[in-house]
Amino acid sequence: MNVKSPSVCTAFALALAASACSHSATAPTQSSSTTSTAASSASSTTQSSGGGTLTTNGITITTPVPVSPADGQKFRYAEQPLTLTVKDAVATGGGTVTYTFQVASDAGFANVVQTKDGVAETSGQTSVKLDTLPGQKDYFWRARANSNGTAGLFSKGRTFNVGPQVVIQAPTPLSPANGAQSSGAQPTLTVANAARTGPAGPITYLFQISDSSAFSNIIGSANVGEQDTQTSATINVNLTTNATYYWRAQASDASNGISSPFSPVFSFKYVPFDMHQAIILNSPLDLANWAQTGNITSIVFTPDAFLVDFDKRDGPDRWPDTPFGAGSLEYTLGMCLNLNSQWYCSAVVQFWYGRELSASTPPWNVGTAWFYDPARWGPMAGHQPQDGEIVGIFACAGNCRNNTAGDASYVKERTNVALIPWTNEADESFTFSAGKLVRTLTTKRRR
Repeated sequence: MNVKSPSVCTAFALALAASACSHSATAPTQSSSTTSTAASSASSTTQSSGGGTLTTNGITITTPVPVSPADGQKFRYAEQPLTLTVKDAVATGGGTVTYTFQVASDAGFANVVQTKDGVAETSGQTSVKLDTLPGQKDYFWRARANSNGTAGLFSKGRTFNVGPQVVIQAPTPLSPANGAQSSGAQPTLTVANAARTGPAGPITYLFQISDSSAFSNIIGSANVGEQDTQTSATINVNLTTNATYYWRAQASDASNGISSPFSPVFSFKYVPFDMHQAIILNSPLDLANWAQTGNITSIVFTPDAFLVDFDKRDGPDRWPDTPFGAGSLEYTLGMCLNLNSQWYCSAVVQFWYGRELSASTPPWNVGTAWFYDPARWGPMAGHQPQDGEIVGIFACAGNCRNNTAGDASYVKERTNVALIPWTNEADESFTFSAGKLVRTLTTKRRR
């Protein structure tokens, strides 16, 4: 029997203990390492420029990159609804990718005012249209991608501003009144200015004329800036005498990008000239009620005179002579002027039977030779028509000058009022048939 020395037994015991201690220390270390690796595979987040990347359960989702609106962009209220757009995120692990968009009134997104969830991805960029937002406010927006029920990280918030809301009501049509007449060479339309709320900018008005109440055919229009409490526009359009037309108006604020509804539609009958709407000066005040028995047949302009002829001047049925002083008069030649949207008429030059038509005056001298006395011709006094200005020419039987009361013994008859563009120093002629202009001939101006 061999007996081992105590020193040998002691050494073995120490080695065994050391081995046990070594296994006991190594096991926990290996277990901790395995757990950490598994956890890392399950979920991790890394930040990158433009947002971050989320990795979890084998799915990796990057953050979408905001495209528009640009950070700090300003919008007019009328530009709504706004559209948010992002550059698509990258998602691995399969599944459908959708997006969540948020709009908040604060940078920390504590007060989210709109959320658009489940927005389907489109190729390259994905967009969503917002609901209308209250005006005069700053907003913040962001977006994230979602895949297989996993939500990615939100992008960095961007801000935009929505301007104040401006509302413009439809203007109110005034004249021509509904169903009324419009006279003059070109119609003038007037509305009461549109009411508005909010900080409106400069207002302009669009006037339209149509030959149908549905405005399927707009034959004339004009845009004018707002005027005082009422706004008017004269429409450059050729209208048919005694035809019915329709008009409306709309107010717009270009700075805020808004327009009012159109005004109610009014109709009017176009009558180029109605002497009943004119103010008669220094001639029979009831001149408009005199029977229209004659028609102007021609008006010829030369630099020395304008010659007016009509179908009751000569022939077996001409107007009779009326006693005047030591002689007699057959008719008085007159003119109508449209001054500040008001017609004025006066018969001025007296003609006895056979007097030359050139006894009128040079066209360029009408303001001085005809309407020289403010006491008798008031607003007409001194008015010299400009080239192209529309005037009316007429003749009335007997003496119509300095005769506001008329005379019961007179033949109370007159011609139509022929509307023509005035010319001061040119050879120009107008020919009429049954009171309607049928031809205009013009030669070069003398100077």
